Amino acid sequence: MNIIISYLLIISILYFLTMPYKNKIDKMLKEINLSTFNALWLAYVEGLFFGGIIMIIIL
Repeated sequence: MNIIISYLLIISILYFLTMPYKNKIDKMLKEINLSTFNALWLAYVEGLFFGGIIMIIIL
């Protein structure tokens, strides 16, 4: 249970740290013509990847 709480805490902190850069990220997505659908799937895959790495480090 502590692992899940740690993971959610890390994700929450990263969310609030990257919030000021929202407009810059949107501009970058427009420049490379990445659709919202593809960006969501990319974020999902990256989340699984980094979540797995974090779980390995914590364990």
